[in-house]
Amino acid sequence: MHRGRRQRRRCILVALVAVVAAHVHAASAEPPAVGKAAVPPPESVRPVVDIEVEAGLVGQQVTVGPDARASGGAFAHFPGPAQPPPPHGIRVAGNRLLRDGAPFVPVGFTMVALVHPIGEGETAWAARRFGPKTMEAVTAWGANTLRFQLSQRGLDPLDQFSSKVYIQRIEESVALARSYGLAVILSIQDQGPSGGKSHGQPTEATIRDWQTLTARFNGDQHVMYEIFNEPQNRPTADGWEVWRNGGPPERNQGTPAVGHQKVLEAIRATGATNVVIADAAQFGQRLDGIPLLHDPLGQVAYGVHPYLTHTLREPDDWEPGFGFLSSQFPVVATEWTAVPGVRFCKPEWATTSPLLVDFLQARDIGMLAWAFDVLDTITLDWDQVRPTSLEGFQCGKQFEHGPGSLLLAEMPQWRPNVSPCETGLSDAGVVALPFDVPQGGTYRLWSRVRPLSNGRDSAVPLVQLDDACPVPAWDTMASPATAWSWRTGPGAVFTLTPGRHTLRVLGGSGGVNLDRVILSADKPRSSPAPRGSR
Repeated sequence: MHRGRRQRRRCILVALVAVVAAHVHAASAEPPAVGKAAVPPPESVRPVVDIEVEAGLVGQQVTVGPDARASGGAFAHFPGPAQPPPPHGIRVAGNRLLRDGAPFVPVGFTMVALVHPIGEGETAWAARRFGPKTMEAVTAWGANTLRFQLSQRGLDPLDQFSSKVYIQRIEESVALARSYGLAVILSIQDQGPSGGKSHGQPTEATIRDWQTLTARFNGDQHVMYEIFNEPQNRPTADGWEVWRNGGPPERNQGTPAVGHQKVLEAIRATGATNVVIADAAQFGQRLDGIPLLHDPLGQVAYGVHPYLTHTLREPDDWEPGFGFLSSQFPVVATEWTAVPGVRFCKPEWATTSPLLVDFLQARDIGMLAWAFDVLDTITLDWDQVRPTSLEGFQCGKQFEHGPGSLLLAEMPQWRPNVSPCETGLSDAGVVALPFDVPQGGTYRLWSRVRPLSNGRDSAVPLVQLDDACPVPAWDTMASPATAWSWRTGPGAVFTLTPGRHTLRVLGGSGGVNLDRVILSADKPRSSPAPRGSR
């Protein structure tokens, strides 16, 4: 961070900065000194990732304080070890979801029965047939979750489409699904079937919608909130800026975009502790380059719609497009299908659809197939007994073909992968540091630490790289240090692939003062880590 920003960074608002400022440059395996010597030695050519810790995703129990001796003028304090999430409901823990304390992958179906506020248009048949019989069929297929598409206009109290009758339909439908033990995702829609105008990004109406919904569902932690269906920005720096922080009316159907971060904050302002899902760019297809949302509760997952079109058509597109994030944060495919009647149909879907399902299962990415209550997509009849099939799939053929048989076979056995170690800790008590690795290789983590206020040395926290097992961040000290010093240890060495990763720092008991971390290209240590300070 530039020194000209120090005075501003001393403000505690620094804790709300959502995306880590990571600087990639050349450095030796020994960390550079702070201050005038902060620039690495010119003779060094090894790459390094340099992160100001207080600029990361700071958890609820983590505080930020000023210190002129800190490299960015501020540092993060951890009051104690990160804690497991509450044992009830659906919670985020690192890169996975838990349900009632156990690993959970949401699989099931999207439902269109509630998407139109007065049950008109193409969803009218579904609206009239939604009931216990549908729930029995859903559970018989092996679903554990239902996703309800909801009308942005119908939930907005300032819109002519809004009504108490519509809200009551939503409440009754969610209660019915929950009575069958199903988890629920509520998704705000502003597209044609919902009576909307296809805004590309959330608006103030979206915030009013969530104020309507949270007043009714905040008490149920088995209900997840999907902020806004299929944002339309491209996955570029400018596009992601609008996605996260909002933008002008001319880019959003004449209505200012408020940004996903503001909607998240409005949801939390209602007292909601529910898991919130933020959809990917380009109509939900791309997560590459995403600027993560800041949630002090650490309860955000990311949604993707992996329709196998041009941007995700080939299996090689899936990992860089969205799969990479699943080792760092929970990812859910909140909508997907493969039917021949859509305009973006591809002839190879009979082959690539099973590969996609395998890909999602291997990465613990849940999936809500579209749509259980639309004929000829998943099922062929209103009794929801006969599934569609990919056998003989041809684009343009309107009936019989679809992924129903595939889902009927795979959904009952869609189980979370068993972690080799305990990674189920809440992000509420950690600093999560996303960063980009310029080139693959072996890297060593260095941490700049200060003693506690009582003069005792900081406890050794754990660090977790993506979904790997947590390891000690550094060696213990033989005697208390008296100022900021660099620490590392034999366990703080990681093999990294190029691209985006996330490092979580889990505070040690007694507390930790942490200023800055770097990842340097590793070489064997011939002498102890430097402990000098400026």
